[in-house]
Amino acid sequence: MMVAGFPGAGFRVAGRRFFVTVAAWGLVAATVTGCTPHADAPMSQPVEAMQAPWGPFARQCASTRISYPQIRWRVGDADVSHVYETCVGFSSIPSGGDAAEITASVGEPNRPSSTVTLRILRRAGGPAQLAAAGDTGRLAFGSGESDRAARLAEDIGLTRRQLIRPDDTLALPVRLSMPFPVDSILTCHPDRGRRDRGRNTLVFTCTLDEAVHTDHLDARVRLAGVEEIDVQTGIRLSSVLSGNLDGRKRASDHGVWEAANENLLYRRETEFE
Repeated sequence: MMVAGFPGAGFRVAGRRFFVTVAAWGLVAATVTGCTPHADAPMSQPVEAMQAPWGPFARQCASTRISYPQIRWRVGDADVSHVYETCVGFSSIPSGGDAAEITASVGEPNRPSSTVTLRILRRAGGPAQLAAAGDTGRLAFGSGESDRAARLAEDIGLTRRQLIRPDDTLALPVRLSMPFPVDSILTCHPDRGRRDRGRNTLVFTCTLDEAVHTDHLDARVRLAGVEEIDVQTGIRLSSVLSGNLDGRKRASDHGVWEAANENLLYRRETEFE
């Protein structure tokens, strides 16, 4: 990851440079520096992540900001932007020494009708167990949306205890929430350790450069930025990724394809209890 000076810092991915506004770069800086006086420490030795199934996590929100220039008569070019956000509220109870039953309320802010309840059993040794017939306790009352629960289990953090070495490559899923979701996989490399709200974390440098072909999108998607993961539980505490998509899209399965060249800003933030 390369950082240029202000204003307009930049990332370079696959030989192509993406510029980030001062405001957006402030989000990246906030993610890396956080609210703690402890300095970052370069990663020099392996770290075992996800030693416990859960921690003091109350909510996790992920948003995708899409922006593009639009010519307006008598006004000139103006940036148009749309923000799509999904939040997950958590409650948990222990289930043995190495597992926790997680109840997740998933939905869009200010849209109660969009909320669904998903339940998973998260084990430090992995993998996560989804609610199914014959379960007992709160896990027995899980919804029937097993695919969505499986996606949530993978998205909120690591799915098993693992030893992360300084030269490792981690594959982390990312869902860009637009009028239609776009699922991709980030390529992440451990960069440094730090302290965030009294917890040990690892900061990863992540990139994405992928051709996406779906019923609604036919484009190249490029992202670069950082991910911060809680060492004890493997939960993804924060993300800031910036880049663009270049190609074409359509609003419905039978809609007309339109050219799309849009800037992307993806953020994730986990709130503590």
